[in-house]
Amino acid sequence: MPLRETLEAIRNGPTPGNEESAKMWILSPILQDLGWRPYDVQWEYQVGRGKGRVDAALTGPKGAAAFIEAKAPGSRLDDHVEQVLGYAFQEGVNICALTTGLEWWLYLPAERGYQFDDRRFAKLHLKENPVEQLATDFAAFLGKEKLLSGEAEKKAKQVLKAHHDEVRLDKEVRRIWREMLNAPDEELIELVSKRVYEKTNLRPIPYQVTTVLKDSPSPKSSTEPSGSPTKRPVHIKLFGDYYKVNLWNEVIKRVADVLYERRRSDFDRVLNLGMFASRNPNKFRYAYEVDDSGIFVSTNLNAQHIEKGSRKFLEELGYHSTELEILFD
Repeated sequence: MPLRETLEAIRNGPTPGNEESAKMWILSPILQDLGWRPYDVQWEYQVGRGKGRVDAALTGPKGAAAFIEAKAPGSRLDDHVEQVLGYAFQEGVNICALTTGLEWWLYLPAERGYQFDDRRFAKLHLKENPVEQLATDFAAFLGKEKLLSGEAEKKAKQVLKAHHDEVRLDKEVRRIWREMLNAPDEELIELVSKRVYEKTNLRPIPYQVTTVLKDSPSPKSSTEPSGSPTKRPVHIKLFGDYYKVNLWNEVIKRVADVLYERRRSDFDRVLNLGMFASRNPNKFRYAYEVDDSGIFVSTNLNAQHIEKGSRKFLEELGYHSTELEILFD
């Protein structure tokens, strides 16, 4: 069966109840469509001298080309990253995957200069991402021909570098803009003066422009808790998309809404965070119901706790807390 048809069948089928079902219903059919014959896939592959086992090794003439570690659907993949990357690094395997069957995290375990979490180059979700994208990414990174030729690793490195370049560029743009506001150069002062003159027919003196620029709040972002109630959020960036907010309590509302859209089937896992979510609206002074979930989120929290709760929601559903960025006025 072509890979796209297999992915469609998985999307429309039931969620596996355990790890073994996920291997049988999801991993095996996908690997077969990617060109891996039954004897190419070594299940329960022994790592080192009895140091552990990885669920599946994709093998070629030179040995293992990739590792796949499978966990039961609904498992927290974050808890297993270090283990599987350690196995791959020991064995000299350049690509590995951590999966619940439906969710796939792909890594370059030997990529130096990055923490474990920063070596992830792709995240795929079989029930959320477009089938065309899934088929393309699976073929590019786990297809037999691509892996054994080294093309998969080369492509993965390009993707990882592009991601880190984007993060670095975002930080640098903000840093440089803050520096320009604090110490405006003649070019910036002249540009502002020109725009003011075009709009008002009045030309400000350089000192006026400099004073306004220095007093202007510069855009700031947060991927870690800021704990400052004085900052006013204006946008959040979540899974690469931007959402406008005006108040702190809108941050946790928007995060909960987006997560519910993505993870309806297991969104109730946020109930483990009793301080922030409950089925009883009377538990909180101000409760916000997430769509039609019957789950209520507390919004009567200070800025620090709202940010903490928002990140905890992400982690509870298996995402990294840094998927959320908060942009301030």
